[in-house]
Amino acid sequence: MSYNNQTHWDLLTTLMEEGFYVLQDHCFVYMNPALEKLLGIEPSQLVGQRFEQIVAPDQRDRALKNYENRLQGLPSPVHYEITLQRLDNGDPIEVWLEVKKVEEDGRIIIAGTIRDIGSFKNLKKELEQTKSQLHSILENTPDTLYQTDMQGFVTLISGNVEALLGYTKQEMMGSRLADYYWSPEEREKVVQAIVDNDGVITNVEAILRRKDGEPVWISTNAYVKKDDGGNPLSIEGLARDITLQKEMEQKLERLALTDSLTNLPNRRALMDELHGHFTEAQTSGKALSVIYFDINDFKKINDGHGHLAGDNVLRHIALTLRSHASQRKMFGRLSGDEFLFILPGFSADKTVKFVQTILADIKRKPLIMGDLEIPLSMAIGISALHQADKNEFSLLDRADKGMYLAKKKRIHYEVI
Repeated sequence: MSYNNQTHWDLLTTLMEEGFYVLQDHCFVYMNPALEKLLGIEPSQLVGQRFEQIVAPDQRDRALKNYENRLQGLPSPVHYEITLQRLDNGDPIEVWLEVKKVEEDGRIIIAGTIRDIGSFKNLKKELEQTKSQLHSILENTPDTLYQTDMQGFVTLISGNVEALLGYTKQEMMGSRLADYYWSPEEREKVVQAIVDNDGVITNVEAILRRKDGEPVWISTNAYVKKDDGGNPLSIEGLARDITLQKEMEQKLERLALTDSLTNLPNRRALMDELHGHFTEAQTSGKALSVIYFDINDFKKINDGHGHLAGDNVLRHIALTLRSHASQRKMFGRLSGDEFLFILPGFSADKTVKFVQTILADIKRKPLIMGDLEIPLSMAIGISALHQADKNEFSLLDRADKGMYLAKKKRIHYEVI
């Protein structure tokens, strides 16, 4: 296969929402429409040009070093953030790169995806601002001061503990501090930190349980107070409520791994999950299968009924297929109208039966929009783990090919 021939990559990447590119000998040999749009260029304008042209000048050395290390087999990050620049107006673009070296027929190419994370950066900035505001507030609001004896019984605590935990100072005096942790593991984490750091801890995070049963995150600084002979007398510390900060961090993490239209796991989350299951299956010898879904005639739906209808189709399919997911089965949206099921412990035969159940469910549930009924069908590729598979991309690629064969043959599914 010639990597100058765009047909293969067009089939795989045209509908991707993320940018995709292929490099050979430092130069672009392919980029998909999403990347052209992101960079503000005309189709194929960069083909044959060196890749560092699109990197912000102050980061080109780092990008080149990563590229050379990857070619030479030296350590190089698979995922990292970098700043690109639009070629039409020079505006910076904060992006997330996912890069892979591929060797085939004696050729070495670098393939990668590029995701615009400007919105995530803004959210991160919002988080930093929230942290700053929270710090300012807490600096002017006394933290909860506490003291316990060496058996863990509260001997001193400040009155503002009521705002933190809902208990009055009187209720907590003489009680065991261990009883207020969310779990024994949370308490052990703090105790072990004190032991490991010679009796002094700084900003150790733990979860406590409020009087109303709700969790509260704290950051605590503490030390072991000793007498003149070096014998431990008590533990004294300050506890600060950081629940808001933790909620913001968790929100940011969820957004980074979630498709905004369907609320399903996105490509990044799916690939991380697939990598973990692939590694586990190789070690344990257990089965692993994937199902690659593509909505038939999705473009016709968009063209005939509008993009709002297309979005509703994607949400409808997402809801239908998600109902078949479970704790072990992971389902998400790869890009465009393509979805993926990851099935640890599933053989090919078991996966086929699972697919037949899904197909029957999709057939029973056309999309109803007012007076309009849109019947839906899927082209599906199925692939189970082979002993010869060296990485998860082999498994995914077979399922992808199976899906295209099913679409070409106009059948429901193909197993490869």
